[in-house]
Order: sequence, then structure tokens, then C-alpha cells
Amino acid sequence: MIFQISIKQSNRILLIAIIFLCMIIMPITTEGITCFKCFASQPGHEKTDLLCSQFDGSSRFQVHCPSSTLCRKRTIYSKFKTSLVTAVERDCAPQKRTVRIYSDNKWQNKEEIVTSAYKQGCFIGEDRGAPAGPPEYCFCGHHLCNSSQSIETINIYNIFILITVFLFITLL
Repeated sequence: MIFQISIKQSNRILLIAIIFLCMIIMPITTEGITCFKCFASQPGHEKTDLLCSQFDGSSRFQVHCPSSTLCRKRTIYSKFKTSLVTAVERDCAPQKRTVRIYSDNKWQNKEEIVTSAYKQGCFIGEDRGAPAGPPEYCFCGHHLCNSSQSIETINIYNIFILITVFLFITLL
């Protein structure tokens, strides 16, 4: 018995496979996100091999952030006599908040993730009078998105959705 698939059926199978792939890599949920982490300068007694000056995008800079839904990149500007020095830090966005609740006749700590703490994209921080100006903060919401020089607001998930819609329209 010979099993034959028509072109229309193979196109549908391809479309289903693409939709399944997109569902697997959908945007981050409250389960956490994987971000790059590095320090602008040696952080003292912590991991000194995670300096952003040595950042190469390798797995040693990757960390899982169970309490974040966004990655952060902070660019710090410092002025030294005649030169301007730019330093970059990469990390998980600080979104965990601990609140005290009274339950069962006692106070308890409850941890929650504040998903509305930041919006995706970049903004200039508060100007506190630093000679070189305030830092720039960038937040993004997909795995390992804080690696580049600039974080774009469009992400790979938007591209996948556009491709899926295009294929759906053209293949059916």
C-alpha cells in the first residue's frame, strides 16, 4: 500500500509544524527567563569572571531568572577629565517583591513578581547630577535578549507570528 500526500496536505502539515514551533518558543511566562549577566567592574568577592568588558555571549554569562519576566541592560556613563567612559551591566530585571500578609493568626512573607514594574524598551534614568549624565536602562522580554548593543522593541516572536500568518494565507 502506497501512502500519498497531496501538495495541499503537505502544506497544511508544514503550517501545523510552524504553529507548533511558535507555541513552544512563545514569550516568557511567570516561570522565569534566561538572561545574560555581567558586571561593569569587579564586584568584590563575587564571580570576578563575569565582567562585561569580557562579555562574549557565551553560556558562562547566562543565568536563569525565576523571579523575572524581563532582562535588563544598564549603560552607565562616567566622565574622567577629558574622556567619557561607557560601562554596561546585564542582568535579570528586579521584579520580585516581598509583602507581609497576616494569615492564620501570624505574619508571613509572600513573594510575588511585579510584571508591571517595567515596560519593554529603553529609557533614560533619573538625572541625579552625575557629570556624564544619567544611565540608560533597557528591558526586553525574551530569552537572552540583553546581549546586543541596543535592544530593539520588536522581538523574534513578532516575526514568527508574521511569518505564520503569511504562510497560513498563502498555503490555504
